[in-house]
Amino acid sequence: MTESKEVKYLGGKCLCIDVGGSAIKHGIIGPDLNLTHKGEVPTPHEGAEEYLGALEKLYREAKDQVEGIAMSVPGVIDSENGICISGGNLDFIENFNLAAEMTRRCKVPVTVMNDAKSAAMAEAKWGALSDCRDGIVIVLGTGIGGALIKDGKVHFGKSFAAGEFSFLTLGEDFDESQDTWAGRAGNPRLRRLVANVKGIEDPDEINGFDVFRWAEEGDPLVLMALDQFTRSIAHMIVNLQIIYDPDRFAIGGGISRQPLLLEYIKKNIDYFYTQFKWPGQNADVTTCKFFNDANLIGAYSYFLTRFGNDD
Repeated sequence: MTESKEVKYLGGKCLCIDVGGSAIKHGIIGPDLNLTHKGEVPTPHEGAEEYLGALEKLYREAKDQVEGIAMSVPGVIDSENGICISGGNLDFIENFNLAAEMTRRCKVPVTVMNDAKSAAMAEAKWGALSDCRDGIVIVLGTGIGGALIKDGKVHFGKSFAAGEFSFLTLGEDFDESQDTWAGRAGNPRLRRLVANVKGIEDPDEINGFDVFRWAEEGDPLVLMALDQFTRSIAHMIVNLQIIYDPDRFAIGGGISRQPLLLEYIKKNIDYFYTQFKWPGQNADVTTCKFFNDANLIGAYSYFLTRFGNDD
């Protein structure tokens, strides 16, 4: 039991915070699920004190409107105790009880949840998987976040690391990062594939908007690159369907808003199923309902399971 449990929540609104590599998104959510006062600030990378100071400042600016803090953060998270076992690219926050420290500073209940599992919780409770018993959420970003939904609830695993899809190895050369699923299906690879076909030397000169603008314009080489990129995603979805047999997959992350992404994933899945006989259910794939707000809404959902009336 964390220090957070010693502070009362009376059922009002909650400050929800989603920590990303470059920005901290935030907003206020109440029981009506209306997300207001949305904004973002740069993510500090100087150290723990700067990071905690930025989080505390967000609370101070909203303190007259909220009664708790629900956080979605990167890394492997012991949500039950509010501990960041790892911090993703925020290595200065590893093995740190973030919930207890934020409660000490702000004197309100605080929960901390892994970002992809937050998104999954939002989709399982109110979103694209709300009618499913079992499901899988795949969040496409720099890496591949994700979570397993079992009996309508997020499955954490023994060490809270279930669904860390980035680290799935796809080849025998374990020393090569490109042989992980993050290496094959992270957004940097899509930019690299498209940069190559467009003759752009530095992939960092383009972004996802460029990629899908060219794709929507019908650039044949960009469409070939998109097809190659989504083939790896489709292949893994087929494998996960065989292993777990979920009702449905929900795809999240910034690029999931692009209709062509889902179209090409489904096209490649259909192709795989023409190549072998599979006696079970074919993979059912859709996009997350809440898109970029999923982490904030899911963090609030987890907060309710700990301190609110989770009905």
